[in-house]
Amino acid sequence: MRRYSLCVLLCLLPLLSPAQSSERLRAQQLSEIASRSRLLCASALLYFDPQQRTLDPRGLTAAYYHLNSLETLVLQLGQPAALQQPLLALKDSFNRLDRLPPSERARYPQLLEPLLSQQRSLLQALEGEEGAVQGSPPVVNLLQRQSLDLARLLLDYQMRHYPWPQTRSDLLTAAQRQQVDQAVGQRFGRLEQALPEQAAALRSIRRHYQFVRNPLQSNVRSTSGGAEFYLSRAVLDLNELAANLP
Repeated sequence: MRRYSLCVLLCLLPLLSPAQSSERLRAQQLSEIASRSRLLCASALLYFDPQQRTLDPRGLTAAYYHLNSLETLVLQLGQPAALQQPLLALKDSFNRLDRLPPSERARYPQLLEPLLSQQRSLLQALEGEEGAVQGSPPVVNLLQRQSLDLARLLLDYQMRHYPWPQTRSDLLTAAQRQQVDQAVGQRFGRLEQALPEQAAALRSIRRHYQFVRNPLQSNVRSTSGGAEFYLSRAVLDLNELAANLP
């Protein structure tokens, strides 16, 4: 009987692996939607700044890149209504911003509010989707968590230094930023130990974070625009590592 059960299990393994791979792919796509949505909002905040007289087209290109990536990811997931609805609303808000003539740039903060609200709705919808997904391998979870935290710090940075007409209550406190920073530093160490073959890539990502670590914690905005460049690159590289691990 034991031998028969073993034979059955061995026969079922090829059938189980594709299902497990499908669940892992879905978990990765959901994680990327969370990080990409934050990158989209961070790019939009950087570009649609009413104090900027000359808008940098690279910021708009980055925002469209993240938006298109979000649409692709939701499409790959089968366009579930729980994700599709907030994504379409987010896209509509972004298009309204993009169509606004420069002479009306004073309205940017007003139009960015629904964009941020819809991004939060998308994150809430992701929580329901993630509940039906089997967990990824622990090391993949670490990569995903790192990507999400870096994207979270970038979005908070751009929100904190955006010229809002009123004080915001949805920003990370200094203590919370330090807590996330400590978690990120510890996680880099764990990842380098767990993935020695990816150590060089992880050290490069860690350097990107170190370049902008001080401005992320400071209340003074960096004038170089480095936070957007380095953290976006770090988030995308972490997502790529998580997706490509065997």
